Amino acid sequence: MMGEETFNLDKLTARWAQEMVSQAQAGVEDVKKPVDTLERLATKTLGVLQEQGVYAMMLFLFSRTSDEAKVAESCIRPQLYQVLREIPSFEDKGSIPNAHADARTALKFYTDKVLDDLDTLLLVRDLYEQTLIYARYGAKAAGGET
Repeated sequence: MMGEETFNLDKLTARWAQEMVSQAQAGVEDVKKPVDTLERLATKTLGVLQEQGVYAMMLFLFSRTSDEAKVAESCIRPQLYQVLREIPSFEDKGSIPNAHADARTALKFYTDKVLDDLDTLLLVRDLYEQTLIYARYGAKAAGGET
């Protein structure tokens, strides 16, 4: 269609997955092997997303403890929020949680703004799935560089 700008969702997911890996490579306070932790956590998170859905995935990320909690907070959740900010059709970008949002705020956002519309939910699920796949493989590749 003439005049319509195309939006490359694969490029979007690749960019934010790379950012997850970059954050881990830069180091996470009090985490000895953040890249390895990212790879492991991205794999687990992807499994929860595929089996249980977007809301369960966010619950899972907020339920982590120790090194996984630190990596979820600094490397995964903020980048997943950023993916949403870049979706042109996503309404009410101001309500998207910030990087340090608590579980209550983030989960309320997902309940009210993502789960409420099936098209949005399916788009977010697919984008998060691709982002986590790229992050997982990116972390695996980066782990071999150390």
